[in-house]
Amino acid sequence: MDRINGNKAYNLVTDPVCGMKVSSDSPFSFVHNQREYRFCSDKCRDLFQQEPELFLFMQNKRQMLFEQERTRSLKKMADQITHEIRNPLTSIGGFARRILKNLPEDAPDREYMKRVIEDVERLEQMVNRIVRFESEQLTLEKTDLGALIQGIVDMFDVLLRGNRITLKLSLEELPEIFLDRAKMKSALSNIVKNAIEAMESAERILTISTHLVGDEVLISISDTGKGIPTDKIKYIFDPFFTSKIYGPGLGLSYVKEIVQAMDGEIEVSSKVGEGTTFRVKLPLTLTRREVNR
Repeated sequence: MDRINGNKAYNLVTDPVCGMKVSSDSPFSFVHNQREYRFCSDKCRDLFQQEPELFLFMQNKRQMLFEQERTRSLKKMADQITHEIRNPLTSIGGFARRILKNLPEDAPDREYMKRVIEDVERLEQMVNRIVRFESEQLTLEKTDLGALIQGIVDMFDVLLRGNRITLKLSLEELPEIFLDRAKMKSALSNIVKNAIEAMESAERILTISTHLVGDEVLISISDTGKGIPTDKIKYIFDPFFTSKIYGPGLGLSYVKEIVQAMDGEIEVSSKVGEGTTFRVKLPLTLTRREVNR
């Protein structure tokens, strides 16, 4: 976030102690693990110096809570929109199909009606997807994540070869974890499909890896596609957000919701012209009791 004061633009950063936005050239700074942090006051800086890891942990948790609340708010808005448009959409589709049926075969308006019906069907699928997701509960099973990902790769094998995409697969041996296998397969498949569709350059590489990091499993999916502009990336998980790279729809919004439902996190980094990386973090300690609490 930039703020302009006179002719000079100041980049705003977050004080890791109090959460306030401060200028990146604030005189109160401290370097920890080769990274410089800025503070709103010497008091916050001094507190941070005493327990840097604690305050960084708290900052991360604050950001997680903020993102979860934002996701819930957007989802609530999407649900309200869905229920408002469901009945009118059914009427529009029904009337359009009736009109098409009664039009002569050589009528020039037939193509227009077909396009209306196609768009209605696409919207109906999106609405049904929301309603279906709302009504489904998580079904947890002990899951071999490596086997799950290998199955996804096998499913996309023809598409990968048809698009001349090189696959780099690095699956670390991991303990089994409790997951909703079907939902997680759907979420990861969505990311892989997006990655494949984003790659148009001569060098097309899809990299999928898993690692054990502390008490979490990290799944990384990278492509060498178009990349996502900086001003768009923060909206990529929003319902109904439209991207030239990933198109319109609810895919990534529901990927995030699935991951969060399993106490996980998802983040994305991207550079235009170089590609995009999605990282999914899942806890090893997830249990049936925790999900159904």
